[in-house]
Amino acid sequence: MTQAFPIVKCPDAAGPARSPILVSIPHFGTQPLPGMTAKDYCEPWFETFAYGFADTFVGDLYAGLHEQGATVLATPLSRIFVDVNRRRDDFEMQGDAVRSHRGVVRTHTIRDAPIFAKPLRRDQLEARLKTYYDPYYATLERLLGEIHAAYGYALLIDGHTGSPRRMKDYEIIIGTRRGATCDEALVEPITTIFTRRGFEVHHNISGYTGGNLVVTYGKPISDRQHAVQLEINASLLMTTPRQEFIAQVSRGEVPAKDEANIARLRACLQESALALPAVLAALG
Repeated sequence: MTQAFPIVKCPDAAGPARSPILVSIPHFGTQPLPGMTAKDYCEPWFETFAYGFADTFVGDLYAGLHEQGATVLATPLSRIFVDVNRRRDDFEMQGDAVRSHRGVVRTHTIRDAPIFAKPLRRDQLEARLKTYYDPYYATLERLLGEIHAAYGYALLIDGHTGSPRRMKDYEIIIGTRRGATCDEALVEPITTIFTRRGFEVHHNISGYTGGNLVVTYGKPISDRQHAVQLEINASLLMTTPRQEFIAQVSRGEVPAKDEANIARLRACLQESALALPAVLAALG
């Protein structure tokens, strides 16, 4: 990998003061493990999976929110190798080999085809988790601790863009584990901001109620630590038709961006980042 691990962006001294918001982008990365080549995959074209499993254009939306005072955390590594939004033990063992379709790693496709030329051993997975999973959580906890020390409360925004195939016609989905991880007073302004700019917002749709990061760190009652997951349909971010998206990414091609929609959505996120600290302060 060419980028530091994990990626941390803090507000510039010349910009807004550091706010009580931490933005996590767990599926930002498109990079492979160091030393990976096409020969390490069962099929050479599987090399495109490192990009294909990332959240499409997610950096265009969330990565610049440090300019609005938030602290931003991301991983440059594709979630096909380590998915930091899954439980650490989210995998199975089949004999001596790790097997995982949608867990903390991806060893097989959803059609149960092996992705890599060699099986992943348990000790290899453990070494990978110690190198890339544990540091992400350690950094996130450190950053939340710094925010808590400064404010006495914190908000974690877990930022995603979702597959058009899975999200279907849902445009924006806000997940709070049905109210368990975030006070409703913080959800309302986010909903209003996106709706005012013409987007349809839904809440806690099955499959999008919040992943492991939101579940782990959303403790609004006991710790005054709120966590919300934002899923934005990737079909809003590109001009490529939904039915062509998977085939295009499989060929290693990058979909054409819908720059106007990306700008609108980015503006919604920027406005939310600036509005939410006052709501947090009022909650106390």
